[in-house]
Amino acid sequence: EERRWGTYRVLDRTSGSDGMHSLTKNLFLKPGHNISYQLHHHRQEVWTFVDGIGRLRLDDEERIVRAGDVIHIQREQKHGLKAITPLTFIEVQIGTDLVEEDIVRLEMNW
Repeated sequence: EERRWGTYRVLDRTSGSDGMHSLTKNLFLKPGHNISYQLHHHRQEVWTFVDGIGRLRLDDEERIVRAGDVIHIQREQKHGLKAITPLTFIEVQIGTDLVEEDIVRLEMNW
């Protein structure tokens, strides 16, 4: 699916008997583009970076991420990502309600 910042593709979806679900995506960010600085009420995420270099913003602190880095994002934790070079990562969402409406955007461009 095309977005203003790049593309994503859903790789897998699962539903557990305990009400927890998972959604796995492959995301590509174009250089100089970012996903919004945001948080979620109903899910946590794990990001595994597979190619490129980016700037991660996590709870108002920034750091560089690159291939091999793994980031754990807890429910309610503010997070955003900006690509410095073409950037590819795998996102695994885990929670009870894995819908777009659970995205609380704090800043679109940062």
